[in-house]
Amino acid sequence: MELAKKIRAVDTSDVARLVIEKHFMRDTRGNMRKFSTQKFRCSSCNESFRRPPLIGKCTKCGGKLIFTISEGSIVKYLEPSISLAESFGCDNYLKDSLYLIKFRLENMFGKEKDKQLGLGSWFQ
Repeated sequence: MELAKKIRAVDTSDVARLVIEKHFMRDTRGNMRKFSTQKFRCSSCNESFRRPPLIGKCTKCGGKLIFTISEGSIVKYLEPSISLAESFGCDNYLKDSLYLIKFRLENMFGKEKDKQLGLGSWFQ
């Protein structure tokens, strides 16, 4: 984007729109779709499961089960794309699409991570 700002023949809002639409939004939507159909895998033996076993551990080695797609891989481009759209004056349709994706992700994962509080914080 720095190069696009320096070249007068380039429309910076169009470049920002193309980067957001062709790269950021496609990656985010694809990762959201994969998250809903993801598998689980064992962190020690790498055994893959379509659904987690009822015992909550790997049936092969007893290891911990983890998601194959994490929350971080889905939300990694959301804030940069929103800031690009705001700072380079993209159209309202694109901004609304980004805010809609943000709303869906907040519904899926929650707005903030819960912080673990000590017992002393309840008695202050």
